[in-house]
Amino acid sequence: MKIAIVEDDINMRKSLELALSDDYEIVTFRNGIEALKKLDDSFDLVITDITMPRMDGIEFVKKLNGKFEVIMMTGNATLNRAIDSIRLGVKDFITKPFEIETLIEAIERSRVIREKSKQQTSKIETKREFIANSNSIKQALDIALKVAKTDATVLLLGESGVGKEEFANFIHKNSNRAKQPFVAINMSAIPENLVESELFGYEKGAFTDAVNQKIGLFESANGGTLFLDEIAEMPYHLQAKLLRVLQEKEMFRLGGTKPIKLDIRVISATNKNLKNFIEEGRFREDLFYRLNTIPLNIPPLRERKDDIIPISEMILNRVTKNYNLDDKILSDEVKNELLSYEWPGNVRELISVIERAVILSDKVITKKDLFLDSRR
Repeated sequence: MKIAIVEDDINMRKSLELALSDDYEIVTFRNGIEALKKLDDSFDLVITDITMPRMDGIEFVKKLNGKFEVIMMTGNATLNRAIDSIRLGVKDFITKPFEIETLIEAIERSRVIREKSKQQTSKIETKREFIANSNSIKQALDIALKVAKTDATVLLLGESGVGKEEFANFIHKNSNRAKQPFVAINMSAIPENLVESELFGYEKGAFTDAVNQKIGLFESANGGTLFLDEIAEMPYHLQAKLLRVLQEKEMFRLGGTKPIKLDIRVISATNKNLKNFIEEGRFREDLFYRLNTIPLNIPPLRERKDDIIPISEMILNRVTKNYNLDDKILSDEVKNELLSYEWPGNVRELISVIERAVILSDKVITKKDLFLDSRR
């Protein structure tokens, strides 16, 4: 098992490397920027500190964009910030100081889940159903269905993990464009210097490394829907180009002189307050009004108490089926725990918690299988 340790404290970094190197292949990095340059598919797990210079652990995990299992290390002073890591899909976080056995247990939990997933990768079902027992989510879905029949731009608003991409896909699948491409891009996951070429593509020779023509995401989505997640992170200098695409229905590749006609529907999403960004000069007001034709608020999971147990049972059944596990049930104690927890990471966190509990538990899932105490 190959593990990346990202820790700025040299003593902590060396101590962890020494303690773990007998059982695991360990590669250490001084900071997130250094790690991002070296991480590749050969790594199985990333262990990172939160408080680091140049790029903190939260920003680092955001840049990973869900490509790796992550264990977060945090001091008491940064425990509140660790909640942010849950929203980004971090499976475990450990409070310093800790015994090395505690870290090894977390690593082994990650190993078990990873091995189970590998065995059944080809059988994983990616389609998610909407469970809507609560009035708040019913109202949001009703609006989404009405909007789907039009080509109006939609701005999805809500906390991280509420399912904004699922909503965007739901709108697409219920639209006249359902048989055409649905293309999603997370603006925060792409380095700023690559955003323009990813969106608009480029002609051969447009810049030094442009040895071939590249089709951008706008063209890839032509006829269908382009979903721009984390739209608040779009570089300011590119916002005018996006506005022009929305207004003129055409674009130019980088280095190109011929306009390319577009027929796309744009759905964007954010967990930020864009009006604050406008006041701070970080987001164009004219683009905001163009994107905000239909604002759609997606409620957080803590406001959907009626949906928590049905969603949990749906995940449980899906995981047991996908991994060929014996049938399992949630104990009454577990149901009470699920209902009393605040779910700062929303549905994304619930999926992670239930999936891990199903894989690691016996027939009856108990409170200890949830590992929620470490998240409070």
